[in-house]
Amino acid sequence: MRRLISLLTVVAAVLAIPTAGAVRAPAVSLSVSSFQVRYGDPLRLAGHVSNNKAGVSLGIFARSFTSSGFVRVATLTTGAGGRWTYVTKPSIATAYEARTDGRASRTLLVGVRPAVSLATLGSGRMQVSVLPQRFSGKFVKVQRRTAGTWSTLAKLRLNGKSRALVPASITPPATVALRATMSVNQAGPGYLGGFSQPTVLPARWVSLSLSRTELTYGNALTLSGLTSPKQVGMSLTILARPAAKPEFQPLATLRTGTGGHWSLRTHPHIGTVYQAQVTNGAAAMSRVLGVGVRPSARVRLISRGRLWTHIGAGRSLVGRDVQVQQLTEGQWHTVAKAALNRNSEAIIPPSALPGGVSTLRIAMSVNQAGTGYLGAFSRPLTYQR
Repeated sequence: MRRLISLLTVVAAVLAIPTAGAVRAPAVSLSVSSFQVRYGDPLRLAGHVSNNKAGVSLGIFARSFTSSGFVRVATLTTGAGGRWTYVTKPSIATAYEARTDGRASRTLLVGVRPAVSLATLGSGRMQVSVLPQRFSGKFVKVQRRTAGTWSTLAKLRLNGKSRALVPASITPPATVALRATMSVNQAGPGYLGGFSQPTVLPARWVSLSLSRTELTYGNALTLSGLTSPKQVGMSLTILARPAAKPEFQPLATLRTGTGGHWSLRTHPHIGTVYQAQVTNGAAAMSRVLGVGVRPSARVRLISRGRLWTHIGAGRSLVGRDVQVQQLTEGQWHTVAKAALNRNSEAIIPPSALPGGVSTLRIAMSVNQAGTGYLGAFSRPLTYQR
């Protein structure tokens, strides 16, 4: 028995002695920069070999969600201290291993999120895009952040290019943070759920100002303003509602210039209120401003000491009265009246006019001018009888 034990001890000792060339391959480690990446973003693999030597050859193997087995995707050699790195861009959930001389690292699985983005187009509309372009018919959500909580504004179906326009009607008119999301169920096998970076949508507004608040019939009025965002090419509709009209009607369609500025020159025939409306993306309306229009009043001296006057208003004022007013001690006093003919004209005989030298003008009251007009008056005229 003692001889048998001694023999077994000798055999075990012999077996434990390494033979020439029988060096055990070094172990290789593997780590990943993240276990979840966005489609198209880089993933960094890193590790080292246990012998800490440079120049050791190793292979990087990957098995994507749609593959049945591992395939070699790269061959590397270690650097100083036996360290190695490799950068890749997985397109779907993928498992990775590092191998050297038949020894493999642990297997690490990295999930992939679809690349969901939310952007404002040049037209002002917002668009959701998803990469890769393989999600036709799938749904995404547009969400708004309120008090730290995301709430869904719209659910949109992606087109053949995995894109969807956000309806202008649901885009908030005020400054707000928005994002687009795709659930894991919509993303489907091999993908995690995805979401875009929050996008701060600036408040949409359009300003309106008038070059004057009152003008004489026939004169020009300039409307102007500014839009936000302050972009070139923003589409606007200028609306107008003349007096006695029940609703606004489009007056002009135009686009903004540099910095979102816009202007429009027009000739109102009657008292009119205006409003500007941004039609890019979410609708935004300006305040309502109005301009008063007074009829034009012309007067001149004609033969035999008579005065001729004409009242212009873009329509006949036949039968309406005009007044002849005299300036006395800084005040205008009515000295005569006359009715307009079908041409909106009247001739005042000298018998109705004051004697001597006087300063006269023609005036029409707001009541005589009628709905939509202010009162009118002509330039002063020196008259002598």
